[in-house]
Amino acid sequence: MNPYRPSPLRAARGSVLIVAMLMAAIIGISLVSFIKLSNNSLKQAHRTFYSNSAMNLAEVGLEEAISRFNQLDNVATAADAWPSPWTLNNTAYNSSSSPFTPCATNNFTGFAAGPNTTGSVKVWVHYYNGQAGATPKIVARSTITQPDGSPPISKFIEVTLRKRSLFSNGLVARDNVSWVGHPMADSWDSRSDVLAPAPGIPYDPSIRTANVVVGSISGSIGLAGGEVWGYAKTGEFGTITGGSVHPLGTTTDDPTRRTNDFNATFPVPTVPNPTTFNTRASAYNSNVSLPEAGDVSVMVAGKETFYYKFTGTTAVNLNGTKTLTIAAGKNVVFLANASNSATNAIDVGGGAGVSVGAGATWNVYTNGDVRITGTGMANANNSPASTMFWGTQTSGQNFDISGNGQLIATVYAPDADVTLNGGGSSGLMCGAVVAKSITMNGGTEFHYDDALGRLTTGNPYGISKWRELQSAAERATYAVPLAY
Repeated sequence: MNPYRPSPLRAARGSVLIVAMLMAAIIGISLVSFIKLSNNSLKQAHRTFYSNSAMNLAEVGLEEAISRFNQLDNVATAADAWPSPWTLNNTAYNSSSSPFTPCATNNFTGFAAGPNTTGSVKVWVHYYNGQAGATPKIVARSTITQPDGSPPISKFIEVTLRKRSLFSNGLVARDNVSWVGHPMADSWDSRSDVLAPAPGIPYDPSIRTANVVVGSISGSIGLAGGEVWGYAKTGEFGTITGGSVHPLGTTTDDPTRRTNDFNATFPVPTVPNPTTFNTRASAYNSNVSLPEAGDVSVMVAGKETFYYKFTGTTAVNLNGTKTLTIAAGKNVVFLANASNSATNAIDVGGGAGVSVGAGATWNVYTNGDVRITGTGMANANNSPASTMFWGTQTSGQNFDISGNGQLIATVYAPDADVTLNGGGSSGLMCGAVVAKSITMNGGTEFHYDDALGRLTTGNPYGISKWRELQSAAERATYAVPLAY
């Protein structure tokens, strides 16, 4: 036997060892690749998460800027709607034919989208003053910096605003519209003649139009035996029953004027927050004419305006033959948003009433209930925009407009149940109603003012165009305005 001959067992063990080493190398390489893949997937997941967060952050900046625009109706000057830390600049950024001026800027910081991350959003606003003929624009650039050294994530959003009206339809409810008996609804234009005197053109059947919309967003419409000169519209799953819906010149129902494609938004009313106002601890319950001697005022959009802030639960409580008068040519605003909203903030009954003088305006902001019965209100202006009720309660509110009086006004109360309960030969309402639900009883007449569709009070701006700026060229347009 040759002592130097290799052992077969030893050779086999060597082969196994080589195979094991190769397998270990393969496993090691696979583990490294898997760890790198997992790490990259985690980074990608983080980047996707923070990218979504950056988009949300940019929209926060947009919402803040839009809220400033919606204060323009409630301040003396446009600059008052953009308090510090907003910075106003009326100097052009460049010398092009469309310089970026006037503008407002703000840098919101201190956001944390995740552990050890920092977030900020720069907002640039073009035509912050809402000047006539201008198209306001807002650009927001959000930035989120990650802790792992990854490149920062930025999102750019550009929106263009336009003026819009809260009262572009007539009778609009979030839920149901219910008619009982034989109500009717039509329309006219109190400002169809631009040369008409300030009080406007009164409603008359001879100038009737068929533009009123009886609409429901998420409910149904029951018209009973009523008649609509205009349209009845619901959301996709709503139903329209009863009544007759038709154009001018006929009383025959027109099925094409009943549709299921209606949509509308219900923004929360913006309540003025004046720095100068008159405080009232108790309700007006006797004959009084406002403003009274010694009452203070503030200039709002170039108009002398008297604000009355009520600390109690009721602002007006009139019965008998008492009258609250808004003096001719005066602008009066009631702020009746007491903590206890369960009572009637406005309660007018019997032979009592409210009288709005020629050229005067009366705006009421309240989270309480409103009850106007009996002879109700006298409005020397034929324009419903002269008297406006704003329901600010977000969890239940009631408006009861009853009796034989003629109410020339608008009601915007998106979380209120509104009842129009007119009767007799003189019971009617001229204007517009936006509410949670609307009930019309008896022989109520409702006349929508087409001029309200051109009114921008209360919610002057909405988004007409929204786009994300993704390319370098699109973002470069705003490189200088956002370099602050």
